[in-house]
Amino acid sequence: MSGPVKFAVPFDHHRSTPISAIASFTSAMQASGVDFLWLYDEFSWWFPGKLWSKENTPFAEIIDGHSTHDPFVHAAFALSANPTASVRLTTDAVRASPVELLRKMLTLAHGTEGDVICAIGAGEQRHAKPFGYKRSEGLKRLEDVFVLLNKLWDADEPVSYEGNFWNYQNAFIGTTRPAKRPEFWALGGGPKLLEIAAKYADGFEAATPQAIANVAKFAAQVTSLRQQVESHGRDPEAFGFGIWNICICHDDPDVIEQVLQNPIAKYYAAQFGRLNGADWAEEGIQPVMPKSWHYALHWLPFEQTDAELDAITSSVSTDMVRKSFNVGSPQEIAAINSQFIDAGARFVGHLDMTPLIVGPSDAEDSIRRALEVNKAVKAHAGTKAQSS
Repeated sequence: MSGPVKFAVPFDHHRSTPISAIASFTSAMQASGVDFLWLYDEFSWWFPGKLWSKENTPFAEIIDGHSTHDPFVHAAFALSANPTASVRLTTDAVRASPVELLRKMLTLAHGTEGDVICAIGAGEQRHAKPFGYKRSEGLKRLEDVFVLLNKLWDADEPVSYEGNFWNYQNAFIGTTRPAKRPEFWALGGGPKLLEIAAKYADGFEAATPQAIANVAKFAAQVTSLRQQVESHGRDPEAFGFGIWNICICHDDPDVIEQVLQNPIAKYYAAQFGRLNGADWAEEGIQPVMPKSWHYALHWLPFEQTDAELDAITSSVSTDMVRKSFNVGSPQEIAAINSQFIDAGARFVGHLDMTPLIVGPSDAEDSIRRALEVNKAVKAHAGTKAQSS
């Protein structure tokens, strides 16, 4: 996809954060040149049991990590006060009903002059099994969701579709459409997901280094996926690519080392430093979890005891933690983003783990660092565009 590079910063989605605060945050980010408000669809969060404690993060005393807002409702609050803002959301096909997802997105798109984009994955076991869903159905449901989103958007009369799981008979939600069509991107990885993306999605995004370890792998995926898109009679230039840069970003190397040594960072590295545990072999690192481990398929945090959490975190080396994130100053993180931009990314989501561990005292400065990264990324993209 040609065009300008877009940058996103997330807003805290916990219910301990006043929902009204999202309005002023969105306004401030928009005024600072950030392109998207970024919201995730999570029933519960990443750090179970004793990990979420004041010994590991000051945030544990003020945030219940497993109490989260609905991202679509959250986005509506933001856009009602900022009717030109753009928003990116995530969800998964295991939990999402196609027609309900489309109607939510149409509602949000009617509420703003900006862009409304949702990235859809094949689901995570942590959001599936505990709530009665089947993660094993994820990819087939993902195909159904994308097919039906497109059919319902295009329909001027009732449509029928017999899918893998969803069967629609004379389904219709009307013809009143927003000025800008909401976009639906595929989120994740793997051959089948990429095939579905190439056939039906508006773009593809994934986390680095967790899902896509380096820029060379990303560049190869961009090339391959563009070819697949074209093979289905679609325009590869209209297909978007993006990254989630899950990073530890700080100007002070001592703070970075403090974060790397924290049990929260170590646990993250063990569970999803590489989504596919077998990929650690390429780094010369022995995985902590079984070699068949895949974060999306196997992680059930509330089934892990405190003793198991201790065993996991004590087995993680600093090298493993460092390779589980992009690590560095704002300038260094921006340089990493720029490499991915040169390889085809047009969306960069900035997710800095540093304030999560350092605590509320770092919250404001983490925004300053994010804006610095955004500025450098945009400068690089602009220079590249002028020279091409």
